[in-house]
Amino acid sequence: MNGTRFFRIIFSRLTGRRLDWLLAGFALLLAILPARALAPWTGDVARIVVVPIVPLMHLGMVVRDRIRPPRAAFDARAPEVVELELATERYRTLFEQSRLKAEALDREIAQLKAVRTRLGNSGVQLETASVVGIDPTRREGLVRINAGLRQGVHRDAAVIIHGDILGGIVANDPGEFVSLVKPAQRCSLSVRLYPADGVDAGLNPSAYPGTVLKPIDGGLWIGDIASDVEIREGQIARVTDDRFGSVARGMRVGRVRRILPNEQVPLARRVEVEPLAQLIDESTVVVAIDPPEARP
Repeated sequence: MNGTRFFRIIFSRLTGRRLDWLLAGFALLLAILPARALAPWTGDVARIVVVPIVPLMHLGMVVRDRIRPPRAAFDARAPEVVELELATERYRTLFEQSRLKAEALDREIAQLKAVRTRLGNSGVQLETASVVGIDPTRREGLVRINAGLRQGVHRDAAVIIHGDILGGIVANDPGEFVSLVKPAQRCSLSVRLYPADGVDAGLNPSAYPGTVLKPIDGGLWIGDIASDVEIREGQIARVTDDRFGSVARGMRVGRVRRILPNEQVPLARRVEVEPLAQLIDESTVVVAIDPPEARP
């Protein structure tokens, strides 16, 4: 039997399921053979398969280099590279400045909206101002703002932070373009102590305990209150007098920190109140300017 006839007989019988089983067995044999048995002839087969592919690969590389020539070696010290890096840093700085300005404007708008919503149509003029200086000794805690007589600022005008917190009052007579602000924790304030979780709109403000807060060391206030009055830590102190303009009445100033016994008056207690915010920590404030006829 010659070779041609042998292969014809073999291939005529290896059809259908027989061919499938043969290929599956061959694959299984290759899978279980050790690598050292496959390496000698698989390397040769790989070289044979690669031979027709190499010209196509070379042609693709030539076309690629023709369309997009390879770049020269990158030199980080080249003048154009240094100039690009400087320009990148410059624009990054400008972008950061613009972002900070936008955030500051958003804060100013939010504060003005909060104050205006609270005041309604009371005729009070609102002016935004920036904190431009603080007392270097921090003894009095005075803060300088860039608003003065030209903007209508007057003595004892309320300075508001965070929308409804009395941050301080304008001290002495303001200048043309600047004013000195005395922080609220340096002032004696008549307040009422409201619950921290909210206020019942149906109750009269006189239903809540009142006291006069006097400044003490450490930027705190202390006030006397009757021993039979129910008081808790965390209650919010709100201004009740009109000494700093009608806009200051009802504003928050502090939170009850501690309740202490009064050794001098056994039937009274003392409340220690801490400020809700520090004026020296703010960059922008709102000055509430009462109309001339409404000023005390």
